[in-house]
Amino acid sequence: MKLPRQASLRFERSSIRRRGVETIEVAIALPLLLIVIFAGFEYGWAVLRSIQADHAAREGARVAALHGATAGDGEARVFQTLGDAGIVDATVAIDPLDPGLVPPGLPITVRVEAPYQSNRLLGLSGLMPLPEALV
Repeated sequence: MKLPRQASLRFERSSIRRRGVETIEVAIALPLLLIVIFAGFEYGWAVLRSIQADHAAREGARVAALHGATAGDGEARVFQTLGDAGIVDATVAIDPLDPGLVPPGLPITVRVEAPYQSNRLLGLSGLMPLPEALV
């Protein structure tokens, strides 16, 4: 069954308009979708970097807890672990300052802090809240 010429033209115009609407919908939705995807990447990266900084602190505490170890030994291990992970501009604090004098059973605290701006993935801090530092 063939459509009359007028009905055929109306169908073609409607189809062209619909394609135009779909193009506008994609032009609006695609940037929002990409921002959500890249935000997920950035948050995942922040969590990964935080876990790596935590791991470096644990490694430093393990070395500092060894008999005869110094705070410098613990710091060296922390910076080696951070370097392997690619974390830069970190500061390390070990308490007590001379872990070799700590009796067995008492804690040794190692705190690692690195600015997130130096260790970011995409730099989306203007679009979303990100941590100031990895602790």
